[in-house]
Amino acid sequence: MARKKEKKTSVEKALDLIEVLKAKDDLGVTELSNELGLNKNNVFRLLATLEVKGIVEQDEDTGHYKLGKKVLYLEYAYLKNLPYIKSFRPYLREIRNLTQETVYLSKYHDNNIIYIYSVESKAAVHVHSRLARRYKASEIAPGRAFKRAKKEKGFIFEYDIETVETEVSEGATIIKDEYGNPLVALSIVAPINRMGEKRLKTQIKDILKEYSQKLEKLLTPTLK
Repeated sequence: MARKKEKKTSVEKALDLIEVLKAKDDLGVTELSNELGLNKNNVFRLLATLEVKGIVEQDEDTGHYKLGKKVLYLEYAYLKNLPYIKSFRPYLREIRNLTQETVYLSKYHDNNIIYIYSVESKAAVHVHSRLARRYKASEIAPGRAFKRAKKEKGFIFEYDIETVETEVSEGATIIKDEYGNPLVALSIVAPINRMGEKRLKTQIKDILKEYSQKLEKLLTPTLK
């Protein structure tokens, strides 16, 4: 005898909706209804609840829906608690103290870069926080470093000058895991009046090389 199919709960339906928007993004109610196999009234109710919580956002011009900023912050909350970050923290503070600039860790995800952890500069003038922000990988130094690290061995260095923000520069490298796979980007961000091309190619590059090696050693199990 065939087993009766169990009805999905509202939570399950909401999670299905989030997955659909994650895969396709920018969909109208009719399209979501077809994708989920739910009637429009049901989809409207789900969207209304998720919109209040900031999980989805509606485009005022098209009326279509996409994932909201709250999803990014939830993703960030998960990423920043990854176990290796705790062991990295003292070293990141050392880099901040050496350079007097803001130090970041960022992850590669869906062809984007997400900044997941930072040690902020103590300087009076510093760059707006990039925490939980997402950038196209091809447009930013950590993203290009990630792309290179998937193909190249050894130390990798990339830098930006006013690429995504005016009057802001960034130098970046990659920390690889014990298997040699790119794990996280390590970068330093500062106003260009303090960190121009000459400093990026000398002091910043050298510091990133030194500390990327130190951090990679933390990820390698000690043989007994």
